[in-house]
Amino acid sequence: MEPSDLTRPISLPLLSLDQGGGDFNYSAFLQEDDAAGYLANDDASGSTPVLNNDAGILSISSPTATGANRSSNTSQRQRLERRGHTKSRRGCYNCKRRRIKPQHQVPLFSLQDMRFFQHFLLTCFPHHPLGNDSIWTHEVPCLSQNYEYLMHAILGLAASDLLSQDTNLLTFAMMHRLKAIKAIKKTLNEVPKTNNFEEGNALLATCFALMFQSVILDDGMAEFMTFCRGIVLVAIQMVCKGVKLLFHNFQDQDRLALLRPHMEAVALIREDWVDMAAAAIRALEPLCRHPVEIEYYQLTLNIAEALYSSSFLAYELLCKHYGWWMQMPHDQFQRLIDPSSQTCTLLASHWIALKQIMAPITQMEYRLRSQEPMRRPPNEGGSSSSGGGSSSGGGYGNGNGVDLGMIRWLRYLNRQVDGAHRCFNDWPRWVEEQLDKDLRFFGKTQ
Repeated sequence: MEPSDLTRPISLPLLSLDQGGGDFNYSAFLQEDDAAGYLANDDASGSTPVLNNDAGILSISSPTATGANRSSNTSQRQRLERRGHTKSRRGCYNCKRRRIKPQHQVPLFSLQDMRFFQHFLLTCFPHHPLGNDSIWTHEVPCLSQNYEYLMHAILGLAASDLLSQDTNLLTFAMMHRLKAIKAIKKTLNEVPKTNNFEEGNALLATCFALMFQSVILDDGMAEFMTFCRGIVLVAIQMVCKGVKLLFHNFQDQDRLALLRPHMEAVALIREDWVDMAAAAIRALEPLCRHPVEIEYYQLTLNIAEALYSSSFLAYELLCKHYGWWMQMPHDQFQRLIDPSSQTCTLLASHWIALKQIMAPITQMEYRLRSQEPMRRPPNEGGSSSSGGGSSSGGGYGNGNGVDLGMIRWLRYLNRQVDGAHRCFNDWPRWVEEQLDKDLRFFGKTQ
């Protein structure tokens, strides 16, 4: 599933899909305010968003529904009438092959959209779930023909990745993102009722694409986390309904088996860096009073302390950290991402800073790529700026071929810490300063 190079390793949680649906609280994931502010109500004419209290899922009700019911008898009579056969030569090939009536509209591509689509196939397809490159470059693009939200998510992700070459594409990137979000909101309420292989996997791929695109937003951490939770929602409901996942290596044991040989060969992170990280995180303990804050603190500290002895163990604990907030109840998640909480802001800045010094570990995920993206060299025909990683758009930091990635979030979070708490945030600011000088300082190469 970061800014210009959205194939940057993003450690996803160790997810087990073996649990039964009866014990899983789906309503803990998808709430109307679970996403960012612009995940607002769909503005389609005549539609009213309502919350299904039984499933906790946003659905769309239309005031014209009763009128449609009244006209159903007339429609049935018309279908019974014998009509001459008309052969169309302009329909969807897949629907013709399956001998079904098309239920979708084939989108008309502009040249700009074609550029985005090609860029996705060659350059910025997500690298998660691990080992699914061929799925992203073959099956997923085929699915996007029939699912509007997936197509918009693909085009938005590609447009965002091209921002390093042309910052004017920001409008296109956000336009496709908004359309994907609005379209997926209309569909998500049907997931618990469907056994459709194609639709379930299209939803899953869309959440991944939107999640990866979130990394280019300075304040995109909350949206990133929201779409991670959406991935869990869709995947578990698919498994409970017996719908096969298109992606493989989705469960924890599969991914660990693939990564272990590479992770165990990684050298330990410099001890002085780990000392600084662990000391800074421990200093936050007096601020943590709410159970969510206490657990956030403990999980982050566990990752730092594991770096003393095992890179692989630290990676496992990082994934456990993801799994914790991805499966927590909605009210607790809202507290976790509450921008008014200085404690949670500090915990987040330390967590993201910790991920930066772990770059040599998380980058091992690239070893599993079967297809290397065709990445244009930095500053070749583009407008990325140089010096200190200060590029706008999706640029390559200081022009050395390394992208900003989640460093954007670190910069944003550091700016959110108020004067009264700034003394607790010295270490994340130090990490940011080193990365401003050299994005490769902690071993980042992608």
